[in-house]
Amino acid sequence: MAGLPAGRLAADPPASGEALPGVITDQQIERALRPPAQTRSFTPRGLTRRDSPDAGQSVNLNIPFAHNSSELKAPAAAQLQQLESALKLPSLASDRFVVAGHTDAKGSAVYNKQLSLKRAEAVKRYLVGKGIDAGRLDTVGYGSERLLTPDNPQDPSNRRVEIRDLGRPVL
Repeated sequence: MAGLPAGRLAADPPASGEALPGVITDQQIERALRPPAQTRSFTPRGLTRRDSPDAGQSVNLNIPFAHNSSELKAPAAAQLQQLESALKLPSLASDRFVVAGHTDAKGSAVYNKQLSLKRAEAVKRYLVGKGIDAGRLDTVGYGSERLLTPDNPQDPSNRRVEIRDLGRPVL
């Protein structure tokens, strides 16, 4: 990655839980990634539930990259530091995650898929550089396959990085 080194993205990291404009805090990330509390058990007759491979709690983050690049922009530091902090919290510290890159619909599907994967890998490299175990992080690039705003496929909100909790590894 030709981006900034992991330690050079910001001079003063935000304090844990401190809100910055447009940045989701570590506590908000933790709440989004934590599975909902179980209330009552319900087993319908004759029906079974199959979780898709994409099942799990997730959060969409706005992590800015240079245009048509996987190079992290300096403003990405605030959000990445909050993500790093969240993944180190005791409630999430043993879980595995998917870092999924998404693009808007500008450009070809093949190009967008490759770019989104490179961006997901850039986020993973940043987190690994900050001490997150690489074995806890998988990456995938969806390109424009899973738009947040399908009615507006070129909307910038479609360009995002999604973090999905896969839960604790089965040993």
